[in-house]
Amino acid sequence: KAQGSISLPEMSVLYKGWNNKVVPVVAGAVSSSISVNGGSATKASWTDADGNRYDGYYVTVTGASKFVTIALNGKDKDGKSKSFGTFKYKVKPFPKAQLQGTTISKTTGFKAVVSLGPDSPFTGVTFKVVGGNVDDVPFNGTVVPASVISKVRIGKKVPVEVSYTRNGSNKVEIATGVLKVVN
Repeated sequence: KAQGSISLPEMSVLYKGWNNKVVPVVAGAVSSSISVNGGSATKASWTDADGNRYDGYYVTVTGASKFVTIALNGKDKDGKSKSFGTFKYKVKPFPKAQLQGTTISKTTGFKAVVSLGPDSPFTGVTFKVVGGNVDDVPFNGTVVPASVISKVRIGKKVPVEVSYTRNGSNKVEIATGVLKVVN
């Protein structure tokens, strides 16, 4: 039977340190499976933000290769295996979070928040701020107390460095920014 597909080659990317969601689709087979060269695949099910449910795989990248290949296989109604091709993906590091906010208050401080931003295509990503420093004065947790900037004049911009972790990784990362001091 005639089949067709469309590919976005620039978007064929798997990210290190992340459960990349992969859903195999085959026509003319009763089941499908994948095998990964340069990574591993674990069967998984998930629901997206719109309530759509998917059955597929979490593919994690292992090693230092710049590419991972995924082989797609299926079985017909008689149990015969068939290869549906091998697909090559670029490997990139997971994107770094960005410090959110533009100001820090001398009276209330600042709740440090990091995210990938509203344009991020990733779902299910959460971050935990564990501390950092403002103008070389350290703080712990998510809240920068007002006392950290008590001697900084209003209107001055101060450098902020925040340490955070991401779900799926226990590696501590750093996000930086410059915040304006307000009353």
